Amino acid sequence: MNQEIIKILENLKEKPFTEKVDHILLLEKVYSEYLNGMKELEPIAHFYLNGFDDLPAIKERDLWNKSKFSEIRKDFVKAHSELVGIVESTIRKLKSNESNSFDYQLSKEAFLELVKSRKAIFEGIDLENIDLRNEDLSGITFKDCFISADFRNSDLSNTKFLKSNIKTCDFRNADLTNGLMENVSFESTKFKGAKTDGFIFNDNYCYSAEGIGQTEFHDWIIETE
Repeated sequence: MNQEIIKILENLKEKPFTEKVDHILLLEKVYSEYLNGMKELEPIAHFYLNGFDDLPAIKERDLWNKSKFSEIRKDFVKAHSELVGIVESTIRKLKSNESNSFDYQLSKEAFLELVKSRKAIFEGIDLENIDLRNEDLSGITFKDCFISADFRNSDLSNTKFLKSNIKTCDFRNADLTNGLMENVSFESTKFKGAKTDGFIFNDNYCYSAEGIGQTEFHDWIIETE
């Protein structure tokens, strides 16, 4: 998860008048991660709340009177150097935490070896672009993890995904029986054909939409392919 956040923070260092990035949209993402338990982001969350949460997003500039738009963003532009300082301090802290985390980034081989040794809880790890098809991963708990993996046809029964970042994952035809996904950020993830008896999907979010739960999962998410 840290890698995803660090990319966002690096983009926040871009000067606001260049319009290369939408700073307010990125600050909203940072604030959302802070609310979901990433306490290292607290200084940036406070910066965002101290007068900048009502600024118009760059992508909405065409809807504003140009002179009014420039005026309302003036204070933000002036304060950007302060934001850069906070961002750089936060990045250093995140990278330090990453280097001190024994299990932070795991290869497929290292991860499966730990699974075979009956390790049941994985916290703060990075599983990126890993093929985990047809694996027995039942009963595992993932917490505060960044996961981009192919889980097709795998046994994920009784498996929990908590406060994690799930990107471009493929759960098609996986067994999610009695599993749980709670407080996760999910994007471009497929579930078509998954077994979901007793599966709980609670209080998750996708992009700017929050509080996505069981109803939304059964109405449209489960059909994604």
